[in-house]
Amino acid sequence: MEVTRAEVAARIRDAREWQNITQVAMAKSLDVARQTYLDLETGKTEPRISVLLKIAELTQRPISWFLYGDNEQGLDQVERDDIQRMLQLLSELPRDMRQTLLKQNIQLFNYLNEYNEARLPTPLFEHQKLA
Repeated sequence: MEVTRAEVAARIRDAREWQNITQVAMAKSLDVARQTYLDLETGKTEPRISVLLKIAELTQRPISWFLYGDNEQGLDQVERDDIQRMLQLLSELPRDMRQTLLKQNIQLFNYLNEYNEARLPTPLFEHQKLA
């Protein structure tokens, strides 16, 4: 399952509108320029996890909704809770630690995917390799 930038952007806009928050007020609450916020809503740029967490808080939407929508692509409650908890823990780390952890996990993911591709006729992970 691949979530497009446009889907996330549309959900950001929908969540803001659902709470009747103006673009200017949202930008101010996020402490970013209005144009920077517009770029998020139009999909020109992807939000950082810290920004997405703040948007989720301001709009009272679960963080997973921005990624999976209402049906969350068949995830069960345990999986949704795991994702939410991981995102919460990640958001509590200083930025440099988040970057290091993210980089290490991407490397681990790619290693495990390559390992499984070599051993199995089909990859264990159906996701694209991360860069």
